[in-house]
Amino acid sequence: MIDATRWARPSPALILAAAIGAVLLAVVAVTWWPQFGDEHAYWTAAQRLVAGEPLYDPGGLATQPFAYWYPPVLAQVLSPLTPFVPAPVFTVAWTVLLVACVWWLAGRNVFVALALVAFLPVALELRVRNVHLLIAVLTVLALRRSWVFWIPAVAIKIGPVVGLVYLLAAGRWREAVMVAIAGLALVAVSVALAPAAWLGFLEIATRRAGSDLGGWFGIPYSARLGAGVILAALAGRRGGRAGEIALVIAILVANPTLWANSLSLLLAIIPLSRQPEAPRVTEDPRMAAA
Repeated sequence: MIDATRWARPSPALILAAAIGAVLLAVVAVTWWPQFGDEHAYWTAAQRLVAGEPLYDPGGLATQPFAYWYPPVLAQVLSPLTPFVPAPVFTVAWTVLLVACVWWLAGRNVFVALALVAFLPVALELRVRNVHLLIAVLTVLALRRSWVFWIPAVAIKIGPVVGLVYLLAAGRWREAVMVAIAGLALVAVSVALAPAAWLGFLEIATRRAGSDLGGWFGIPYSARLGAGVILAALAGRRGGRAGEIALVIAILVANPTLWANSLSLLLAIIPLSRQPEAPRVTEDPRMAAA
């Protein structure tokens, strides 16, 4: 069925916002897309993995260009492509993916998508080409389609792990157990393939957990992660759309780095606010029969 609202005449405010977003997108495309962004850090990390070089620089800073601070899984997934795909081609593909994420989060409406680019964190995210828009999409899919989407979200960045706390607090035990089992299985395979990379990641994560990993507030990441866990638990108890929106905020709070572009993750709130909640499977058969 065709959604008639998608093709309804846009309001003057939407047209204005879309025009601003189009200008920002053009500026970003002309001035920043011809050069590498954060996506090149993922690509070079995959190349180092293939070459048997260390994946992490323990003495590096969070602001170091093309530094890789993510779990090894992302680099491992990309590594088979590096011998055959040139880095510029990957950059183009990643840029297209992020633009597609904005379009999807906007309900596949071009005017709305351009208007979202007028939200400066989105324009900045498209400029630096990080992973927050992708995580926003995976969060929506995990809440609306299947728990399976929590796995790639957590594999890319640590913050979405609070989704497991959300499921437990919401009493969705089966989903929580499945996420935990699948996640542990993925980690086990990843560790078996690259044990040295995981040792490096654990060293980085442990050493920096009590310090600021980057962002505005200078708050140690361990404190922000704890706050994200608490907020996710409260979100699970609250349930409904309000609980889902609170979960998105919890994931943002638990993000290892908090820069302006990190706020683009909040775009997940838009489809969660508009789409109907996914039907829940009753955990207890006796409740289903009641």
